[in-house]
Amino acid sequence: MRRTFAGLLFGLAAASAAITVAGFLLQRTAFEPSSGSDTARVILGDPQIKDHLVVTIADAVSAQLLKTSPNDPNFTQKAVRARVRAVASTKPGAALLATIVRDAHARLIGERDTPVKITAKQLVDATQMQAAADVPTVTLDVPRIGILAAVDSIISWLVPLAGVATIALVAVAMATHPDRSALFKTLGLGLLLLALVVLVVAYVVPRFLVPALSTNPWANVPARLADNSLTRLIAVELLLVSGGLALLLSTGAMRRRRRWSTPVSTYRYQEERRWSG
Repeated sequence: MRRTFAGLLFGLAAASAAITVAGFLLQRTAFEPSSGSDTARVILGDPQIKDHLVVTIADAVSAQLLKTSPNDPNFTQKAVRARVRAVASTKPGAALLATIVRDAHARLIGERDTPVKITAKQLVDATQMQAAADVPTVTLDVPRIGILAAVDSIISWLVPLAGVATIALVAVAMATHPDRSALFKTLGLGLLLLALVVLVVAYVVPRFLVPALSTNPWANVPARLADNSLTRLIAVELLLVSGGLALLLSTGAMRRRRRWSTPVSTYRYQEERRWSG
């Protein structure tokens, strides 16, 4: 009875741990808009996202400037696009565009309800043309994906709650489980299962599922961030898998030691001697 109860607690603890670890890593990829230049450069490394931003900014600026200076070759659509693309392809340029990228990401996951606006100052930074200061504010077409907004809202409170539940359930289960070798085996299997769940939720979902929710280029943002955090995910996976395998191996060793240390029954020994006599 105690073993069954402890097994149930471990099952609940494994589910809570999966929510905690996978949700934490998912927050750091799909659900954490950042205005840092490094993050912006990672996102702008996606050709579709960069093209969408370049075309939106350059075409709006070019159309406005050609109204006043139709013969200026620097104001043609091709020339302005080339300028914006050059800016977006450099690290300093990504820093200048970081706020726009952050707002687009926030809009995508529902943390921003209003459309993404590119101000005159941001247009000047993106084009490196002071004449762009006279261009009206430009709206960047970024969809708000409702399912991402719902998931973001849920995991923001579910992850810390699941973390506390994991610690409590593991403590109670370890205190009530009567067999240490079976306990280690359960923990080892739980860690291996946790590694699989974390891989699916923290990488497969943002890398493949989220981009499939919309044809808009900005839906690729979570995929870019998932690829960028792959090294961290691999480290977590190696830690979980090695921990699970170590516990399973220790279970076998504990059983072997128990078998060799178990004394031979005196009654059985006497019976064997009587039959042999």
